[in-house]
Amino acid sequence: MRIIAVADTHLQEWQVPKKLIELMESADLIVHAGDFVSQEIYEKFSDFDLVAVKGDNDDLKLLERLPEVAKFSVGDLKIGVVHNGNYLNLFDDLIYRAMELDVDLLIFGHIHRFVFEKLKNKAILCPGSPTEPRMSFASCAEIFIDGKEVEVKCHLVQPIFCSFGGESLENTGWRKKCL
Repeated sequence: MRIIAVADTHLQEWQVPKKLIELMESADLIVHAGDFVSQEIYEKFSDFDLVAVKGDNDDLKLLERLPEVAKFSVGDLKIGVVHNGNYLNLFDDLIYRAMELDVDLLIFGHIHRFVFEKLKNKAILCPGSPTEPRMSFASCAEIFIDGKEVEVKCHLVQPIFCSFGGESLENTGWRKKCL
């Protein structure tokens, strides 16, 4: 099975990067870890086979409609989805959340940057944000599942980035976009 995971789209209008649309069109399932922002954007994502949770910036309709936690299985692999992770570089709390939810893979959002870590036979994944990256590039995650075997790829979906200091990519055609 091939899953495309996204989070933190923060859109009022359907301005999803073309590369992300192409990835979603050929996926078996889309997982959105919250912060669609508007009902209209959620409905567009719902055109695909979708598992989604609410985020802290979603409108009232979505806060009432979507769960805080979603759980599903793909074969023998148990997957959980939440929005709130943390802003720290240590993700032990999310490993423990995966253990509490009894899932093998926990997909989360909120931090707007790609993270994939494994610890204690659990994995956590933040796909980043395809539209509003923080200290990162605009990204999504592609997940391949075969039994309990999981392969994760990070895709850069448009040439925008957010960083504090360091070498500028603007000369290469990348646009700086920080909240």
